[in-house]
Amino acid sequence: MSMKIKSQITFQAKDEAEALRIAGDRLGRDAVLLSTQVMKVGGFLGFFRKTVLKVSAAILEEERQPETDTEKKERLAAFQKLLDIKKAVGPSAEGVTNGEKVLLDGPKTPAPLLSGAGVYTPLPRKPGPEKEKPEKEKTVAEEPEDIMEFTPRSTPLPAEKSTLSFHSSGKLQQEVDEISQRLNRVLKRLETERYDPAPALPRDEGGELVSHLLSADVCEVHARSLVQKFRENPEEKDFIPWLGGRISVAANNSWDALGGRRVMIVGPTGVGKTTTIAKLAAIHALWEKKNILLLTADTYRIAAVEQLRTYAKILGVPMDVVYEASEIPGILAKHGTPDLVLLDTAGRSQRDTRRLEELRGLYDAFLPDTVHLALPANMKYRDMLDVVERMGVVPLSHIIFTKLDETTTYGALLNIMLDFARPASFFTTGQNVPNDIEVASGMRLAERLLKNEGRATGD
Repeated sequence: MSMKIKSQITFQAKDEAEALRIAGDRLGRDAVLLSTQVMKVGGFLGFFRKTVLKVSAAILEEERQPETDTEKKERLAAFQKLLDIKKAVGPSAEGVTNGEKVLLDGPKTPAPLLSGAGVYTPLPRKPGPEKEKPEKEKTVAEEPEDIMEFTPRSTPLPAEKSTLSFHSSGKLQQEVDEISQRLNRVLKRLETERYDPAPALPRDEGGELVSHLLSADVCEVHARSLVQKFRENPEEKDFIPWLGGRISVAANNSWDALGGRRVMIVGPTGVGKTTTIAKLAAIHALWEKKNILLLTADTYRIAAVEQLRTYAKILGVPMDVVYEASEIPGILAKHGTPDLVLLDTAGRSQRDTRRLEELRGLYDAFLPDTVHLALPANMKYRDMLDVVERMGVVPLSHIIFTKLDETTTYGALLNIMLDFARPASFFTTGQNVPNDIEVASGMRLAERLLKNEGRATGD
């Protein structure tokens, strides 16, 4: 695929957002920012000068020929090299990993996710009828209304808690209110624990196992409830597989874990949403052979738009920029009926009220099947609660946990899932695209949660 400049302009803008708007207005939706330079203009005798951006933008014309599978893999290799170069000039440079080499050679015999250590491997679909799943068990706790009902691994949430297809305004507000009510109960519970801690349990009553969970940052009410439920089943001997089988996850394969064909990903700044979307796009475009459309509403950062545009060109998938929520229906109509539409949103601070209102506008225009909240695993539990409160202006249906490689305790992840009854969809464990992502697994989280603990049994 060769590229040439079809038309080019140079102009000044006061900031990055204005630069994107001007480029779009003058060149259209396919405009690409070639360069930006900070410069001083105006003033008198060297004083009172103001800082502006000198921007060069252009329309790039490409000549595309039909690609073979080998050429697609070569594009993915180029994709990875771009990221390697980016990391090489940063504080945490890495080379090409063995997992990347395996991926570029193409998927062979599918392996279980747990053996991949973060490398994406498609899971085969099991033939024949599914085994009968056990009924849900209600978790016993001091505040049962604040604890989720466990859903067996790979089983969707019950219908009354499903957050798919919120195209009814009444249903939307109901789901938003439900998140707010759960949050209020969680905050009251944490305040009670702070001033009135429960007495320690003797070792023979599960006290040691509770201590292990507490040291992994699982909050006290969840730790005690889990241990009590585990001890009510004397035939269970090992706590880790017992817990792993009861942690709610979206599905056991990447397509079903998305939860629908229109997927919106939200989250705070710096969580890695754009990289996560690139991983999902690469997986489903190259290996699952799906028709993908990438949308970005992150027009506050030039780098974010250009990053996703680069990903899209290398992957060979269409990409569009959403400047206003009202443009979304027209953009979707222009691209026909893709198998999957992934919407990237600006990394809004959970304290930026104005931008959070814009998030609700994007939701109303896009009408997603699912909204995935991206949370970094290295974020403190109370900060996660603050993010959920702010992002709760839209119905949150799934949780993507990123940066699992940047923390040593995982209790906060379990706390959030139990507090808000939302299944985990994906885990990410690094910046390599698309290697460092895996479909969320309850067993995987349970193993990480207690991997450094001395005991994981009921003894």
